[in-house]
Amino acid sequence: MRGGTSGAADAVAPPTPSPYLLPGQPDPGSAPLRLFCFHHAGGAASSFADWQPRLGRSVAVVPIQLPGREHRAREPRLHDFGRLLDELDEALDPLMNQPYALYGHSMGGLIAYELTRRRLARGRPLPKQLLVGACPPPHAPRAETAPEQLSDDELTAWMTGLGGIPELVLRYPDWLRLAVALLRDDLRLVHSRLGPGEEPAVGHPPLSVPIQVLAGAGDLLVTPRLAEEWARHTTADCRVFTLPGGHFFHRSSPAIVLRLLSSLLTAGGAVRL
Repeated sequence: MRGGTSGAADAVAPPTPSPYLLPGQPDPGSAPLRLFCFHHAGGAASSFADWQPRLGRSVAVVPIQLPGREHRAREPRLHDFGRLLDELDEALDPLMNQPYALYGHSMGGLIAYELTRRRLARGRPLPKQLLVGACPPPHAPRAETAPEQLSDDELTAWMTGLGGIPELVLRYPDWLRLAVALLRDDLRLVHSRLGPGEEPAVGHPPLSVPIQVLAGAGDLLVTPRLAEEWARHTTADCRVFTLPGGHFFHRSSPAIVLRLLSSLLTAGGAVRL
């Protein structure tokens, strides 16, 4: 005969949530599709704060938070792209046992792409779609002068020209200093993706995952023409959608972006802008 307390003793505690997920992240189990979202350099998971209400119940939005910002502000920021992939693969694998897609903006697009390649190499379930916004194709050469080697003033001017630093931040020197430090560390992370002398992903076999590319009509960093070169990285469908705005079109035209994403994710590929 069992004792009255054995049930409590036999209970298994739920796993500790990953710090890569937001505190209080809703259980995505009831949605038909999970959308993991990776933010841009210098950004944070709050970039996707309004996405869940606009995408509805058919898509569970799962923003990914890199260390060193917002609720992870006390953690050291990563400078090793390989280590980031290791941690993401381990943290997100339990949630990728159901249909899912990936969206990454700028730096986040490269993270999403490389994570897909990592999962392919490990024989793990792949995303139904890989969606990237304002992200250069993986084979694009790195700039001869890396932005993270610029002075704070030069880096501020570069990012401001892309529309990446809000006007409010520019008014407060302390806020601006923190924003530039975060951006510099994220750019170091991006450039650690390739080792010294290593060529970009020219010879990597293409994925079998459909790739949907979002490009800003006025983006000076990733032009729609450059975005078309993502096609060489998949044997499946690859489409480029040119949207109004510059590099941060997901901020300036959120309704258009989310209407397009909703169509791509839930309408069987029928596009509605």
